[in-house]
Amino acid sequence: MGASNSKPDKVPVLGSAEENPLSIIPVFRTSLRESYTVSKKTVLKLKPNSILSVESNIVDTRGFYVFRKTGSFLSCCLEFSDDAGNVLATVENKIRCLETTAWIKLGDSSGDVVATLVHHYRGKNSKVFIYIHQDPLPLEETECSRRNPNIKVVGDIGSHQFYFKMADKKIAQVQRSTENQMYSLEVGPNTDIAFITICTAAIDLIHLRSSLTPLDLCCCFFGSEFIDEEPEDEETD
Repeated sequence: MGASNSKPDKVPVLGSAEENPLSIIPVFRTSLRESYTVSKKTVLKLKPNSILSVESNIVDTRGFYVFRKTGSFLSCCLEFSDDAGNVLATVENKIRCLETTAWIKLGDSSGDVVATLVHHYRGKNSKVFIYIHQDPLPLEETECSRRNPNIKVVGDIGSHQFYFKMADKKIAQVQRSTENQMYSLEVGPNTDIAFITICTAAIDLIHLRSSLTPLDLCCCFFGSEFIDEEPEDEETD
């Protein structure tokens, strides 16, 4: 199972259907963009998070500044701003052995939750399940244990070779870049660029922290292979 996850995936990024676009993060009026959900493919470049710093600009293929992420490795929290400095979203986490839950909140940390990420650490077999809340919810109301995820993230997360799958379609993928200390994110058409970028950076930070946590490493080493189980309840919102 681990070997298959480490191989490059040849399936093209299709994005979301035009009649059912994925749109989560609203655009501020002062932004240079009209929407984060566009009808064409978008490629961005990100700097991997590190113990020393998680702050960096996220740029397009021309090197133009699109987003900025700030935060802390120790607290495992992130904040994302647009090209005009408006705070788009924050990410907060609850860390447990082999499992981290992250909440994406609109605006600052007082905002409601638009998505919940659950990261299951199993080394190269790690996976992330993303639960989208169509109506933003207070954090205490974001129980997802009886839901199936809207998006699955699979691949070799630590090597920046993974992809996002929604309704059996690859909507985005992350790949190593030829540029030093960078990786690329390809987001398919009709798929929220800001939301996928936020998820990508959050997953990178969560996985890095888990890979450097002795307890997680021990549990992963002595534990069993990751079992792709989903809740029996088919409910989604």
